[in-house]
Amino acid sequence: MYSRRMISPILDVQTLTKRFGNVTAVDGISFRVNEGEIVGLLGPNGAGKTTTLSMLIDLIEPTSGTIRIFGLNLKLHREEILKQINFCSAYTRAPWRLTVWEHIFIFARIYEVSDPRRRTDELLDVFHLTSQKKKLIGDLSAGNIARLNLCKAFINEPRFVLMDEPTSSLDPDIADRVREFIMRKTKERKTTILITSHNMAEIEEVCDRVIFMSRGKIIAENTPEELAKKTKKTKVRLMMKDGQKRTIAYCQTHRMKVSATERYVTVEIDEQRIAQFLHDVGEIGADYREISIDKPTLSDYFIGEARDED
Repeated sequence: MYSRRMISPILDVQTLTKRFGNVTAVDGISFRVNEGEIVGLLGPNGAGKTTTLSMLIDLIEPTSGTIRIFGLNLKLHREEILKQINFCSAYTRAPWRLTVWEHIFIFARIYEVSDPRRRTDELLDVFHLTSQKKKLIGDLSAGNIARLNLCKAFINEPRFVLMDEPTSSLDPDIADRVREFIMRKTKERKTTILITSHNMAEIEEVCDRVIFMSRGKIIAENTPEELAKKTKKTKVRLMMKDGQKRTIAYCQTHRMKVSATERYVTVEIDEQRIAQFLHDVGEIGADYREISIDKPTLSDYFIGEARDED
């Protein structure tokens, strides 16, 4: 089982369900997120992730189930809870005729931030938007819109932030800066993060724990490392000096998934069979110069589950 860094539950979801007519988008899920955790909410398209986030910020009313945040029932203490949380999505659109600075400053005033001008300038600097602050939002690129949404999400120093694909439109260097900011906030202020992303490397880097959804249900919950281990296949890549065709034929005979690119052969194989495979390659007279072994990643697990979904 996964280890929990903190013991105080920030979010407690019990038997949460949402139906749209005859379609059940979220089907009786229960989970907790503890203070200071960064938790990834993953799954293929249509798994129920965005519907779940929408219920957690009270944009959509659940069909049934309970949501408790900071120990309070969301339905009964909505205003008190929403003051202390925030949300961002790469797909959120802001008023086009406001400038970048005006947009963030307005949210600083809405959240009753002390010294809203200083806080606005501070976050624009953190997310590399200072040079854009006088621009109209309608003139921004998709990447700058994503950064603007991140500024808004942290304007009130929230205790709990929900993030839907926050770095999907960002350049790699800015995405790295965002991830560093997120991890720093969890350490400095015990900020709790619930994040969805299709970037599995990002999830492995920042998340303490992963909740995997499929068809509205939670089907797995663990650390990224432990979920990756559930994928048994390891990739062995050989640069062939001689015997490439014989190696491919051997793999096909033994029903191993094999691919070839130029002088390289890549085989998917159970880790415990690697030694026997390399021995057999030598026995058939094949010769290789280089070998690389890639153990399963969270991305492999995600792809495997998505394939099962289909």
